[in-house]
Amino acid sequence: MMHLKGYRAPAKNPEHKIQVALVDYLEIALKPEIICRAIPNGGLRKKRVGQQLKAEGVRRGTPDLFFCLPAGRIAWLEMKAAKGGLRPEQKDFRDRVQALDHLWAMVRSVDEAIVVLTKWDVLKSPYRRAA
Repeated sequence: MMHLKGYRAPAKNPEHKIQVALVDYLEIALKPEIICRAIPNGGLRKKRVGQQLKAEGVRRGTPDLFFCLPAGRIAWLEMKAAKGGLRPEQKDFRDRVQALDHLWAMVRSVDEAIVVLTKWDVLKSPYRRAA
């Protein structure tokens, strides 16, 4: 294994596992007209890479996934592990986008995400699930 100065292998990351499982689900369940993208804010990086990303507009607090919806709407989905909480930057982002009438949710599992995504009407009918 190659070792880079300032880089550590990622620790076990339950949020990552939840997000990967959800993205796998969305490959088949997402309505074709809906766009979903990840925002790579997390993870350990070399200082220079972090500086470059910040210069390009990457900001702390931005949720893990966003969805482009009909009529110019945007929805934001924050993934958290069972015991994870929102950082101040994430709370600020949530409050600001909700004030702009964006949809925002935090989920702790794929099942919770599917319930939220059903409410947002982004899933094909066979993949929807009620609370």
